[in-house]
Amino acid sequence: MPEQMLPVQQGPAPSPAPDWVRLPGRGGNALVAIITIVEEEYVAVRARGDFNELAGDSPYLRRNEVAPGVYDMILARTVDRSNGPCGDLVRTIAEQFRPEFIILSGIAGGVGREGVGLGDVVVADHVDWYEMRKMAEGKDVIRKMALDHPSLYLRETIFQRVKHQEKWLARIGMERPVEGKPQVFEGNLIAGDKILGDGENEYQRMILDEFDKALAVDMESYGLARGVYNARSARHYNLNYLVVRGISDLVNAAGNNDQRKQWRDYAAATAAAFSLSVADEIVAICK
Repeated sequence: MPEQMLPVQQGPAPSPAPDWVRLPGRGGNALVAIITIVEEEYVAVRARGDFNELAGDSPYLRRNEVAPGVYDMILARTVDRSNGPCGDLVRTIAEQFRPEFIILSGIAGGVGREGVGLGDVVVADHVDWYEMRKMAEGKDVIRKMALDHPSLYLRETIFQRVKHQEKWLARIGMERPVEGKPQVFEGNLIAGDKILGDGENEYQRMILDEFDKALAVDMESYGLARGVYNARSARHYNLNYLVVRGISDLVNAAGNNDQRKQWRDYAAATAAAFSLSVADEIVAICK
C-alpha cells in the first residue's frame, strides 16, 4: 500500500513590501531615516521613539519591521561632528536602506532674529554653506556648490500639519529651563565648519551680515544637503530631507557657552519631539 504524504504545514506568508519600496538597499529598506550628530541628540530621539537594534553588527536602530528587511524608521548617528561626516552618513544610509525621507534632528545656534529664542525649533527652508570663499585683491567673495534644499513636500504638507496641531509638545517630556513654551519657526539655516559663538569676532559678524535672513547656524546641514544631492543621481531615486534644529544658544550673546550648557538637553528634546512627530506623520500617510 503506497505511503500517504502528509500535508506540509506552512506558516503565514510574509507581508508584502509596501508600495514605497522602489529600489532595494544593500541592507534592506526604510521609509524614514533620522540622523543625529552628538550624544544628546541621539539619546533624545531614542528615548522618545520605540527603537530596537538591527540584527548583526549594524550600528543603526530600527523601529517597526513592516515586511522582511523593510522598516518604517531607522535611527543613526554620525561618527563625528561637521559637514563631512554627515555627508558620509547620508551616502551610506542611502546605499544601504534607500530611505524616501531623511530628517536631521539636533541642536543649533540661534542668530536672534524674528523672535527666535532658546529652546525654540527652527526648520530650514533653505540651506547655505558659508565656508567656500575666494579671497583676492582685498575682497572676500562667497562661492557656491550644488546642493539640494529641504523638501517642498515635507515643508508644505507635513511640517505645517505637525506645527499647527501642536501634539508634538507632549513628546518633549522634560522641564524647560525657564518658564514658557517653545515656538516653531521656518527660515534660512547656514552651515560651516566653525562653531560660531563670539559676537565680537570679525569673521562671525561678516558671515551674519552677509546672510542677513539666517535664523540658525550649524555644522552639518550642508553635508546633509550635498549628500542628498549626490544620492539623487540615480534616475528612480528621489530622496527628500528636512532639517529640524532646537536652539541651544544665541551665537551673539555674552555667555554663549553657559547658555549652551543650560539649554542643550532641552533643545535636543524639542528637536527630537518635532522630528519624531514629522516621521510618524509620514509613516501614517504612506501606510
